[in-house]
Amino acid sequence: MLQKFALAFKTKTIEFFAEDEEEEDDEASVVADLTADPAPEEIITGQRVVVLKPDPVPRADPQTLAAAALASSASFHAAYLHLQTAHSPFLPDELRSADRASVSHLRRLSDLRRSYLGGPGTSPPLPISSHLEAQVQENQGLLRTFENLVNRLQSDIERKDTEAAALEKTLTDLDADAARLADRLERACMPPEEKVEALLTVGVFDSVLRDTCRLTHRFARILVDSMKMSGWDLRAAANCIYPDVNYAKPGHCRYAILSYVCLGMFGGFDSYEFCEDGSGVELGDIDVTIRRNDSLQQFIDHSALDPMEVMRDFPSCDFAKFCQDKYVKLIHPGVESSLLRNSTKGESLLGSLRQSSPLYEPFVSMASSVWMLHKLAWAYDPVVEIFQVARGTEFSMVFMESIVRKVHKVHMDQESPSRPKVGFTVVPGFRVGKTVVQSRVYLDGSKQSL
Repeated sequence: MLQKFALAFKTKTIEFFAEDEEEEDDEASVVADLTADPAPEEIITGQRVVVLKPDPVPRADPQTLAAAALASSASFHAAYLHLQTAHSPFLPDELRSADRASVSHLRRLSDLRRSYLGGPGTSPPLPISSHLEAQVQENQGLLRTFENLVNRLQSDIERKDTEAAALEKTLTDLDADAARLADRLERACMPPEEKVEALLTVGVFDSVLRDTCRLTHRFARILVDSMKMSGWDLRAAANCIYPDVNYAKPGHCRYAILSYVCLGMFGGFDSYEFCEDGSGVELGDIDVTIRRNDSLQQFIDHSALDPMEVMRDFPSCDFAKFCQDKYVKLIHPGVESSLLRNSTKGESLLGSLRQSSPLYEPFVSMASSVWMLHKLAWAYDPVVEIFQVARGTEFSMVFMESIVRKVHKVHMDQESPSRPKVGFTVVPGFRVGKTVVQSRVYLDGSKQSL
């Protein structure tokens, strides 16, 4: 049965495109054949076979195909350039996108190649855009290429700007260093007299003086703390130094102890050899150039040394003798015995500066600063002069400065107001040429606060 149906279907297919006048006879023949049993190898004769052929494959226009190839090539070039750009800096997302675009454009070029070659075994031709559309695609690829180039150039410009800024800063630093070296070279080439003049200014002296005052305050604070721990009455001690001074606050009596230390250390400052007994060399007996150069050289040499090492290695030098003399003058053996009564050392060492004393290091540091200030003062021409204000002197803002930061109220007679009076000098003043470095004083009878 199936064989009959196959033969009938085959016959029907072959005769589908036969002429119209033969259609009725063929249909009758097919019906008759279905009812009968055909021979196993029946040959059907008198049939016309129509062969269906596919339409010929259209060949692409060479001009359009070339334009499409150029457009795909430009797009691939832009995608590959984007792929390279995405590596530095490394951008994973853009890298993957550029990779996919590059592969896509390569496949497009491969398909265009097969379409151009044609022949059996090739894939069906791709739909190729018109010539104008291909030019548009090519221009778009070129624009993407230019955009990537612009981005890369912009990145290079920014990198160059950063490098230029760093080089500019380096150049500025080098110019500053060169200016400093040129200044040092100019000073080094100066005659000795001009070198001294360039160094000796009011600012230099004031800077060394401030450092000296700082170290003096430090030693006085340590001394006051030791007196408190030993049970001393600071008010009574201050009254022994400067009797009948009206302190604005009870704690202000420590300024009397500070004054005692400062004036004691600066005693003999106006002597070339720092002698208080007047046994030093007269100023007129010293050549000015020798005196200035020698004093300045001692100042420079001593400023480069550690005073503790000088005291240890050169116990017989002038600075060591200066420290010993000043310590004996400031710290009486009886006072030292009271301050250091808990010391394990014997009392035979009292009255001498020794390393075991807690006052040793702060005192030597203070003495070293005063020593350098003295050497610096004698390097000026004229020599720096020292002065202090006597008690009861009216306060002058030109020559004096209150040691207390703020003065709230001055006790004045209601009928005849007067200027505040000096109770005592804490830090002496100096005259550097025509410039006055003010003396620091404590005002008597004034309401003051720190």
